[in-house]
Amino acid sequence: MAFDSTPWKRSTAAFGRWLRGVNPTAHMLWQRRLKERDQSQRESAVAEAVMWDFLVSRTDEVCLVEIPGTGGVDFGFAVAGESFCVEVTNISIEAATRATGLQERPSVNGFHKLLTKSVRSQVRQKLQQVRTTQCPTLVAVTTLHSTASVICISHPAIEKVMGSPPRITGNFNVTSGEVEGDLYQTTDLQTSVFLSPHPILGPDGEPIVQAKFQPISGFLLCGFGVAPHHGQVLGGLNPEAKYPFDPRLLADVPFCSFGTWPARDSINFEWTITKEELARREQCAATRRLESDPEFHGLAREIRAGLHGESGP
Repeated sequence: MAFDSTPWKRSTAAFGRWLRGVNPTAHMLWQRRLKERDQSQRESAVAEAVMWDFLVSRTDEVCLVEIPGTGGVDFGFAVAGESFCVEVTNISIEAATRATGLQERPSVNGFHKLLTKSVRSQVRQKLQQVRTTQCPTLVAVTTLHSTASVICISHPAIEKVMGSPPRITGNFNVTSGEVEGDLYQTTDLQTSVFLSPHPILGPDGEPIVQAKFQPISGFLLCGFGVAPHHGQVLGGLNPEAKYPFDPRLLADVPFCSFGTWPARDSINFEWTITKEELARREQCAATRRLESDPEFHGLAREIRAGLHGESGP
C-alpha cells in the first residue's frame, strides 16, 4: 500500500513554514526526505512534523537544536522558563507490522505483540545523540501505523517497556510434581528500556537494580497513525536521569515512573495520570469529536471493533 501523507498535511505544512523560517538548509533536507523513494524516510519526515506540532501546542517556546550534519537532538522547548530537548525517532509502518503482527487494516482477530523491543531499541540507539545535552532530554518514539497507534500504546504497554514483560512464576516441587503456594509475577528486565538485567550488591549485600542510559531523561511513545491531532502519547521516566524531566511540563501526557527506587526484590509503577483518569478524559474528548471530527472517530471505532485478540510482549 502506497504511503499517503495527506492526513498529516496540516502538521507538515505548519512545520515546513516554521522550519523554513528558522533554518532554510534544514528545511531543504527535510523536504528531500518527504520526497524520498524509501517510504520509511517519508514516514520519518512526517512523524517529525507531527511530533513538533504536538509539542509546540503545549509549550511556550521552541527552537531547532540540530544543526544539519551534526547529529544532535532535534528540538528544544521551554515551559514557564524550564527547558527540555526532544529527539524524534520513528518506527515505520512496515517495521511496526513486523514487530506486532498487526496489519494496517486488520480483517480478522488474532494474536498480536506490542512494540516493547522496538521502543527499547529506538530509545537506546539515541544515547550518543543526547549525551552532550545540558538539560532534560526525551526520546520521542513515533509510529504512523494506524492499528498499532490504537492498541499498542497504553499504560500496560509502557509498563512493559519500563520493566520488561512479566512472567507467571510458581515454586515447583520436583518431588510431588506440584506447584506450592500462590503463583506470582516476575521479570528478567531483559527488554527494559532503562534497567540493567544485572543487579549490583548494596552495602547490606542485597541485590539492587541498576538504571542505565542516564543522559536520556525519559521517552514518549506516540501513536499518530489514526488521529494526527488527537494522537495517543504516553511517556516513561529514567529513575536515575542525569537531568530529570519534570512531567508537569507536559501536564496532559501520562508519565510512568518507578514507585519505589532504588528497587530491590520488586518493582512497581506510578503514573501522573492513571489509565482510569485517561479513559475518562478520552471519553469526554471523544464525545466532542463526534461533532467536530466524525471521520476520525469512525476510523478509530472500526479498528477497535476488528481487534479482540490477545496481546503479547
